[in-house]
Amino acid sequence: MFELFSVGLEMQKRMIDAQMQGVEVARDMVEAAQKQVRTNLAAHDAGQAGMKAVKSWMNLWGMRA
Repeated sequence: MFELFSVGLEMQKRMIDAQMQGVEVARDMVEAAQKQVRTNLAAHDAGQAGMKAVKSWMNLWGMRA
């Protein structure tokens, strides 16, 4: 009887461990997605700054942007 109880507890422990690994993987995926968003926003800002610089240069030389 106690052996069955012990086996049941061990199975529950293993299931909880597997679920926690899933949670950790999901957390890592969310962190990676957040880093991707920050990178994309920084690239967008750099692109906007580049376009502004090109437009300013063109205006300096009398070209229409």
